[in-house]
Amino acid sequence: MWKAELKNRLLCIPEEGKELSPLSTLGVGGKSAFFVEPSDLKDVSLIFKARSWENFPLVIIGGGSNVVFADGLLDGVVLSSRRLTGFRRNTKNDRVVLEAEAGCLLSRLVSDSAKDGYTGAEFAIGIPGTLGGAVTGNAGVGGYSIGDIIEEVTAVENNGAIQVWKREDFDYSYRYFSLSSPDRFLAACKMSFHLAHSAEIERNIETFRQKRANQPRGVKSAGCTFKNPPGDSAGRLLDSSGCKGLSIGGAIVSDIHANFIVNTGSATGANIFELMQLCRDIVFSRTGICLEPEIKFLGFKIEV
Repeated sequence: MWKAELKNRLLCIPEEGKELSPLSTLGVGGKSAFFVEPSDLKDVSLIFKARSWENFPLVIIGGGSNVVFADGLLDGVVLSSRRLTGFRRNTKNDRVVLEAEAGCLLSRLVSDSAKDGYTGAEFAIGIPGTLGGAVTGNAGVGGYSIGDIIEEVTAVENNGAIQVWKREDFDYSYRYFSLSSPDRFLAACKMSFHLAHSAEIERNIETFRQKRANQPRGVKSAGCTFKNPPGDSAGRLLDSSGCKGLSIGGAIVSDIHANFIVNTGSATGANIFELMQLCRDIVFSRTGICLEPEIKFLGFKIEV
């Protein structure tokens, strides 16, 4: 019943049986029972209101760069933020405030920074995906993260209400953002930057580009598989535990960086999940450290 109601009320056109593998950088997954890609927050609000009444499953995705879809049918609604791309910049003296919606690509944030002469986004060079996903997982590198530059977040709450959260309302740390919740959609944010000379910005970009130089390129991957444990590197632990080159089906641990699982072309969601579990078990048996997944497994019926 809720499907018919949403179809009648949404501005965007929902799809049933949507193939999900093209929406993931890993290229695996089954189909969505009900897929929506709104370009207006009114639609997002309607979906959350309907879910608060009907309690159907809801999965939110952005650029698909850190997700693994299950192979079967995902029940409920898959909501993609890719059409929420509003982008506005205000400059006052030496300060720039950028307002951007969840579907904006991080690559655009970096390129606009370099072109227009404001600094603060350089750390995001090479990070795939959208702003919404980056905020949800507080993406970053080298001690810098998206949380450092956020001044304000606009969210759609569980009951469909739109709420603005100020900087004093949230906190963040490594791969953690306190507003992130399955019952909330982080729809947009304001970010603060400072004007700088182009030479300084280019130096910063090159510094962060070098930090990612040892990551595999041009492959189907969901990015880093595991979070770094305190005081150590997941990649180092996986490498020293002999995980490089391990494979299940069409999934293989990259021989370039052990914290990346690659789809060689025929991998399934189950292959990725099983290989991740195998690597985690090996590291735990050899080091006593239980690695926490960084990528999200969506639609799986067993605990990650």
